[in-house]
Amino acid sequence: MNLGLFTNKIINFILDLLFPTKCLGCNIKNQVLCDNCISKIKLAERETERDIIALFDYRDLLIKKAIWELKYHKKRYLGKRFGQLLYEYLIEEISDLKTITTGRTIFVIPVPISNIKNKKRGYNQTYIMAKEFCNSAPLNILELQNKIIFKKIETIPQAKIHNRQRRLKNVHGVFGIKNEKIIKGRTFIIIDDVTTTGGTINEIIKILKKAGAKKVIGFTVAH
Repeated sequence: MNLGLFTNKIINFILDLLFPTKCLGCNIKNQVLCDNCISKIKLAERETERDIIALFDYRDLLIKKAIWELKYHKKRYLGKRFGQLLYEYLIEEISDLKTITTGRTIFVIPVPISNIKNKKRGYNQTYIMAKEFCNSAPLNILELQNKIIFKKIETIPQAKIHNRQRRLKNVHGVFGIKNEKIIKGRTFIIIDDVTTTGGTINEIIKILKKAGAKKVIGFTVAH
């Protein structure tokens, strides 16, 4: 076994003993978000932009708290739980996409963050979600692609902008493509935590389609 991987497993085991996880909603031990609490979260009802599907209503206090804890309080395990939920809830949509892939895997792209934000936070929460999302599927269905899209411009956080037009302008032209040759004819799922105007995902959809992607759709935890 790889020594680094073995060491990480030992550290995680000790941390689990010292600081057992509790459900964010009801505090039941050894749960992250238990099934009972998840069943009470309001599903997304507000209409999203075309080709974007959201699971939960961001106005729900528990889902808002969970996303906040993931992004700003280093609760990475919530990202894994969200990745599992995206797969479980959207398995029919994934099956529909699979019918047009001609036997190839669906590429899964986490919405990238800037290098500055990545260093400050220590991780990209959408990468954690996307990785677990892919791990939840059978082999040869989903394939994580973390090196295709990158954020080339540091922007004001979308959450700090309340005007729709300013939000759209804020993300215009901020993403770039590193490996354009593998995009043509492929099907993509973009993973994000929250969508409001749809501007971020739509910017990525736009450049992927311009590069020859066959189909691109966005999955988000909340709207």
